[in-house]
Amino acid sequence: MSRNLFSKTTGTLSLIVFVSVLGACNQKTPELPPAAPKPVSTAADTSEKSVTIESGSGSVEIIDAAKPWPDDVPADVPRYSFGTIRKIIKTETPEGSSWDMAIDRLPEHALRDYEVALKAKGFETTSMIVAEKEGDRGSVTGLKGQLTVVLIGSGGSMSLSIIQKP
Repeated sequence: MSRNLFSKTTGTLSLIVFVSVLGACNQKTPELPPAAPKPVSTAADTSEKSVTIESGSGSVEIIDAAKPWPDDVPADVPRYSFGTIRKIIKTETPEGSSWDMAIDRLPEHALRDYEVALKAKGFETTSMIVAEKEGDRGSVTGLKGQLTVVLIGSGGSMSLSIIQKP
């Protein structure tokens, strides 16, 4: 075999092998759909209206029902008597405790009225309240010692957060 023929044959075979390898590398393997997770029974799967999650450093309790004012809120915080409390999330950690409440069915001036109640209990307040046809919209923040109270509302519903540092 001549040197020229050998070079052409070797070059052609090398090209064929190279193209075959590239073609094989370009092929994607079919992806399998992810396995469906098996359902796990949790406290949220029950008809209970309350769930408590505990960890080594604290706990969170979620109450999903129309409830009255929580009994364990610090006495310095004025009771919020306007509207209906429909959800409470209570958190306890080494950094402190908090109560977060969702409140519905509020009267027109609920934000302003609660700011007056906070001031009467000795809280320093800051607020931004805009009067609208559906009722007041805005926020009120009250500070007193280790307590912080934040009220944010609009259109007849609001959230009320109480934070107590240790």
